[in-house]
Amino acid sequence: MKQLIVILLLAAAVASLSMASNERKINLAPALQSIGELSLAHINSLDSFLQTYPTYFYDSGYEVRQQKYKELAYYFKRAAGFIIYFEPELYHEKLIAPFQFQENGGSGILSVVPDNWLFTGPIGNEHDTSLVKFYNRQDSLNQAGFIKKVAGNYRKALAEGNLSAHFSSLNESELFDALRIEIFRISSIDLANADFVIEEAGMPSLNGSLHSWLMYTDGLVQALPDSKKELRQAWQSMQASTKQYLDLNQDFNKFDRMFFTQKHLIPLSVYLNELQVAMKVPFLKKNSALRTDALHLYDKNIFIADYFAPNEQATYTAARAALGELLFFDPVLSGNNQRACASCHKPSMAFTDGKIKSVGFDFEEVLSRNSPTVINSGFQKKLFWDQRAASLEDQLDSVVNNAHELNGSFTSLIQTLSASPEYVALFKKAFPHTAQEGISRADIKNAIGVYERTVTGMNSRFDSYMQGDASKLSTEEIKGFNVYMGKARCGNCHFAPLFNGAIPPFFDLTDHKSVGVPLKDSMLVYELDPDVGVFKPDNNIFSRFSFKTPTLRNAALTAPYMHNGVYQTLEQVVNFYDHAGGEKFLKDFSKAGPRPLFTLIPLELKLTEIEKSDLVAFIKTLTDTSASKTPKRLPALEGKYANLNPRVIGGEY
Repeated sequence: MKQLIVILLLAAAVASLSMASNERKINLAPALQSIGELSLAHINSLDSFLQTYPTYFYDSGYEVRQQKYKELAYYFKRAAGFIIYFEPELYHEKLIAPFQFQENGGSGILSVVPDNWLFTGPIGNEHDTSLVKFYNRQDSLNQAGFIKKVAGNYRKALAEGNLSAHFSSLNESELFDALRIEIFRISSIDLANADFVIEEAGMPSLNGSLHSWLMYTDGLVQALPDSKKELRQAWQSMQASTKQYLDLNQDFNKFDRMFFTQKHLIPLSVYLNELQVAMKVPFLKKNSALRTDALHLYDKNIFIADYFAPNEQATYTAARAALGELLFFDPVLSGNNQRACASCHKPSMAFTDGKIKSVGFDFEEVLSRNSPTVINSGFQKKLFWDQRAASLEDQLDSVVNNAHELNGSFTSLIQTLSASPEYVALFKKAFPHTAQEGISRADIKNAIGVYERTVTGMNSRFDSYMQGDASKLSTEEIKGFNVYMGKARCGNCHFAPLFNGAIPPFFDLTDHKSVGVPLKDSMLVYELDPDVGVFKPDNNIFSRFSFKTPTLRNAALTAPYMHNGVYQTLEQVVNFYDHAGGEKFLKDFSKAGPRPLFTLIPLELKLTEIEKSDLVAFIKTLTDTSASKTPKRLPALEGKYANLNPRVIGGEY
């Protein structure tokens, strides 16, 4: 009898293990195939639409053109998700790149309008009365011809993507990763209408992206076993409520983006994570800016600083960060041992210096541009206002060697640091090879770069609110977020969650914009600041007066603003953009010869005073100075350098 009981127990255990094993092996192959087929069907639908789209110009009326443009935005975004994941370069370069002017062989204004203007225009969609009043027949024919050419270019680009080949090798982890990347992109780019800019495309594009995402994710949910009934029911409820909210809220300016983010986008993102865990699909291991297991776009510690490190020796270790912090505050980096990195990037001022333009090395002149914050600067691949550096390490070369900044020399700096037993020991701990090879220029740069990538500010009141603490934001601040991501179009250039020009969802491209920053803060007499910005290093005539989009995190503490420090308050900056920036002064340029090409829509935002106030209130919620600290002492120097030991931490000026 006892033997029988033992046998029965063993049989039950084996059966239990077998059931558990079967649950672990959820077959996702059919889901992968159906999702791939659905994605290709969306691309084919877009291709078919692009074939007919040009026929609605020049002969159709305004209402028809407007409706077709909205359909174009919808079809495009419904097809875009996997294109972005598999072919990000093709997407950004040939489909929906950050708008910059370029030579394209057209005529008139069309000669400098990039192909992606098809989606950020729309050209040719003016009211019929405007067409009659301001355009002749040839102008309209030129526009129609341009649209036909661009539609053809898009069709060629779609064919280049060859998504069927990508899907044939797609595994389960990659599929979940692609869906996670897409919901993050929707939560930033589409929510702010950043790809399209003009209001008419905003809601159709959000609908297109989210509808396809829901369809793809639903394909995975259908593969859940019966034992996961509650998870399936949760999905059905979330999917239905999201669609319903979108259906009932199609007014671009009134759309409650905060509510939608909190009640739909974040829960959908979290659900995807839960679904992956339930299906026992491993999180993808890859080198990326974002954690592949992040719950949602505003999750804690979502960014991986080492992704932005230019080499292996620049990846994080505690020893490297500690050494880099000391070097950042040590004036021995300068030619006179009186200036440090912290001279222009003071922790007490959110790592800026509070000046319009920083003081020069010899006091006789100021530097050419305003000193930006170091906080979160490590989460981007282009540095300086003119984007001439590809990393924090590269940036340091320009700062140390610049006669107007630190006016230093790496050769003399290495000699000075080598005269400090403490520094030598710190370098050996951070970079063991220095024990035999000595301290090098690269070691110094890497240490400071590692430290700067620890200077982060992603724990503001706004972040706490997005992570679930509803007490952190006021009603006015929440309204301000909606203005920011909607009517004010701030989110078109300052992308959430970094609120700078690093473009989601991969954050490996950093945008620059030409907005017509004036030389003086008076809007009565306008004079364009002559600084040509990005044009200087890239020598592209269409980059004139364009500058890297700065972060708005800690903006409450980093005045004055703009590359030239022309504005002292956030209210002034808001008013500048409310009046369409430099575009407001289009008539002034028409009198003075060829006008600059600004990457702003030449229309006033028409924000109310309450909306402006709410917007500023929201920007102030992005404050986080938890990284603002200063070392208590600097390593001692010996020998002929001992006289430098009284040096001031952070520099004297």
